[in-house]
Amino acid sequence: METGGNDVILTKAMKDLMAQWERSGVHWHDAARADFERDHLRDLAPSVLAAATAIQKIEEIVRRVRKECS
Repeated sequence: METGGNDVILTKAMKDLMAQWERSGVHWHDAARADFERDHLRDLAPSVLAAATAIQKIEEIVRRVRKECS
């Protein structure tokens, strides 16, 4: 089982989401959009960054364990 790269997948998904979100602003620019951004998206980017960092650390630990146990 190969490990690695999941942090990249997560980070790319976040970038794609934010790009789509920015494009949606052309057609959706009311209070509901602002509420959604405040309630759901504002804290998402830092959380994704923290998760990506944690994934990197976990993947490194898994690699070391596999190396030591093989």
